[in-house]
Amino acid sequence: MPNTNGHGPKRAILHARVSTDEQAHSDYSLAQQIEALREYAAREGYEVLEEVKEPARAARAWRGQVWTA
Repeated sequence: MPNTNGHGPKRAILHARVSTDEQAHSDYSLAQQIEALREYAAREGYEVLEEVKEPARAARAWRGQVWTA
């Protein structure tokens, strides 16, 4: 992947999450979110390092996140 900013390749972790069971089965599903994120990453030239998917039951049990670089 070309280096366009002098800081190395652009990398991303895709994170899809639904808060309710209803969202999981609607047009907000994990699969649809991941597909949209993959398309965005490809269009913007990101190397995808990982895909994280959180179903509704995990979202209810987990209260927050910290992402650092």
